[in-house]
Amino acid sequence: MPTIPEVTSPEDVGSPQASEPDEPEEVGPKVVSLGRELSALNLTLRGAQLLTDTGLYGYLDVGGQGDVFHCVSATLSFLGARMGLLQGVIRREVNPAFLWAPHNAVAAHESRDDGDLFLTEWKPSIAH
Repeated sequence: MPTIPEVTSPEDVGSPQASEPDEPEEVGPKVVSLGRELSALNLTLRGAQLLTDTGLYGYLDVGGQGDVFHCVSATLSFLGARMGLLQGVIRREVNPAFLWAPHNAVAAHESRDDGDLFLTEWKPSIAH
């Protein structure tokens, strides 16, 4: 019978990953891509729709069906909160830095000619 190998971290085996330094964080204001944020919100909404369909059409076992609707509710709550935050940013009531996340981040070196809108965090002197 084969044995399951013990899982070790990269630090334990001396792999190249362990010796590489972390990438330096970018210096400068946080920039949010509105297109990427809207895309993530759209995918979240689609996920809620798929979860609902899964529950309605009985694609889950009996034990999992009750959880589907809790997951849909949580997903829609998250979506509503994120959209409320986005609305505050667009109205200039909320600093875009609060909306910034890895999925919508724009690096300083990225091209800005694709028609996307960018929301840059406020400088401390501008913040309300």
